[in-house]
Amino acid sequence: MKQRGNRYCSACQTKLQKWGKTPAGTQRWRCPMCIVTQIRPRPDLARALLLERFVQWLLGKLSQVELPIADRTWRQQIEWCWAIVPRPAPTNEVRPIILLDGIKVGSLVCLIARTPTAVIAWRWVGWESSTTWSLLLERIPAPTIVVCDGQKGILLAITRCWPTARIQRCLFHIWQNVRAKLTLHPHTIAGQELLHLTRGLWLVKTQADALGWQQHLQEWFECYGRFIQERTYYEQSVLRRRRWWYTHRGVRSAYRQHKELVNNDQLFVYLDRTLTADVIPRTTNYVEGGINSPLRTLLKHHRGMNQLHQQRLVEWYLYSRMMGQKPTRNCL
Repeated sequence: MKQRGNRYCSACQTKLQKWGKTPAGTQRWRCPMCIVTQIRPRPDLARALLLERFVQWLLGKLSQVELPIADRTWRQQIEWCWAIVPRPAPTNEVRPIILLDGIKVGSLVCLIARTPTAVIAWRWVGWESSTTWSLLLERIPAPTIVVCDGQKGILLAITRCWPTARIQRCLFHIWQNVRAKLTLHPHTIAGQELLHLTRGLWLVKTQADALGWQQHLQEWFECYGRFIQERTYYEQSVLRRRRWWYTHRGVRSAYRQHKELVNNDQLFVYLDRTLTADVIPRTTNYVEGGINSPLRTLLKHHRGMNQLHQQRLVEWYLYSRMMGQKPTRNCL
């Protein structure tokens, strides 16, 4: 006789009736024809519940020894959960603003694309390059604005995959680059003034402020243009050839960075209100602080994981940060 389902008696195929619950809280069923009560287990619900518990533990602070069950028992129960890979659902929705950044986990790098409100997609690669970034960007419709840290691979991939998108460089990464070149206490007056000018980027709130900042940068160059062109010559001991380098390379490099950003119009895109009605971020903090920092904290809580388990932790966290995604029900 054909089996009709879990709600029917396996002997006479009569529909079962609910008959209270066991002391453990499990539903008890009764067959009105056989007059027999029984418990009908639901392996699918049991697996879904265990997967939810697994994800809650993975995204929580408790270690295995802090769980209410034995750590060895817990590892045996969740062994099959590590094989489930959460994947972002493909969509053709066009987002006006997308932020890009990556995080290194073990020997791999996770490239992340997100909006100011939710994660869109991610991809595991061996290293950041224009090719690996292109593999991620080509799956996403081109946005109006891209916010990134200025890594060369990202910029080349954006130009290749999203040629119409406007690029807003992260002001915090700009500050970090300039600080590395000038230090916080430059020895020259030109370096001190350029560092002060870089700090002034955080005070730019309007288009008038942006024009004023660019004017100050031009005035700085008119004052110290010949200074940053000074060269130091030396003679190679072996070839007896005269070589040279720029005497103030740090100051010159910091100025050229600012000048390139102004020429490429990648510095004050966040002030253009005609591009989108949403507020345009001027940093990648939505990824750095909103994604990467919590991920590093979770990896610290669950330190000792191998590479595969670390990848699953990152994937489940990113999946939980996607808009409208349930943590586990759609992954079984």
